[in-house]
Amino acid sequence: MEETLLYLYFNPKPRDRIQELTYAGIRRYAAAVGWKTEVWSRARPDGLAAFLKAHHPVAGCVVECSDDNGSLPPRLFGPVPVVYLHARPSLYGTGVARVGIDDEAVARAAFRELAAVRPSSYAVVGDARLFSWSGLRERAFRALAEAAGAECRVFPHVSDATRRAARLSSWIARLPPRAAVFAVNDFAAEDVVRAARAAGRSIPRDLALVGVDDNEAVCRSVSPAVSSIRLDFEREGYMAAQLVGKTRLGLKGADEAVSVPPLMTVRRDSTGGSGRRDPHVLQAVERIRREACNGLEAAAVIARAPGSKSLFNQRFREATGHSVHDEIERVRLDKAFALLSQTDTSVGAIAGLCGYRTHIALHKAFRLRTGMSMSEWRARFRT
Repeated sequence: MEETLLYLYFNPKPRDRIQELTYAGIRRYAAAVGWKTEVWSRARPDGLAAFLKAHHPVAGCVVECSDDNGSLPPRLFGPVPVVYLHARPSLYGTGVARVGIDDEAVARAAFRELAAVRPSSYAVVGDARLFSWSGLRERAFRALAEAAGAECRVFPHVSDATRRAARLSSWIARLPPRAAVFAVNDFAAEDVVRAARAAGRSIPRDLALVGVDDNEAVCRSVSPAVSSIRLDFEREGYMAAQLVGKTRLGLKGADEAVSVPPLMTVRRDSTGGSGRRDPHVLQAVERIRREACNGLEAAAVIARAPGSKSLFNQRFREATGHSVHDEIERVRLDKAFALLSQTDTSVGAIAGLCGYRTHIALHKAFRLRTGMSMSEWRARFRT
């Protein structure tokens, strides 16, 4: 009987963009290993047993009920493998499988973007709700600025909205000319834009600004539109589903905490004007995720982008940290790992299923990544 991978989260409303992307990643892994998928958007402890029974046999669960809205501790799932998204270590303790955003990598991406405008100094503004990830991003960004020999001011936490707006405006008014501001999410960036206007500071002429999440509605609700670090929620979902698979096989690292780096930087007016904006990179990444295993080649991706091939390659690498070819290779190898670890698909058949023209091409890429053949890898990690 076909098994089902379940995605559980607490939200009485329809799935938002983040959850849609997360679920897309979960489905990508599930499709590779032959699992069905189902979603429970109103997950709650008292209905969990019935939900699991209704979808028997359950391959495992990816759970996003990890904030103040609700929690589903591991004991409620019994023998069913469970992996948590965005769960604080203090919520369920150590020894549980968790996947979350790499906040230090987020800070590095923001610093790299702001450093490109050659600011006189740096500043960082946290989230008003004082989440743990906000503090992690603040500290990591400040450390990067100080390591570069630059000053970095940190806006003190103020939870009250009215007091925060007034203090933020006063704080921004005192920043040095040509300062670069990192807002830990797009809502904080929105606060900065409004506070800068009240303080008589011009963005981007006098201050540069970058946020996090690439929430289009928020980033474009203010003027200038805010540049933002786009997080890789699709890959988060994929990695969580992959951890479910590792847990089922009892593999080493099945109870680890996995951190997913950001996807790319989406540039808008707040870091230098529309000339630095490139939505074609994001379109290329999304196409690769959909079509890499269907034989998509880098040349076809690049050909669809406007301008010269070399310029698009440069912009893609600048935004994502690697080449178009590398992104295609990563998606293809993701599927190869899934097929090797979770199915009995022959090694010889996997190349075609992952988009490689020949078995030799996959063999070379696989050995370069792992240092072993696919047969050796399967024998080691399926025992």
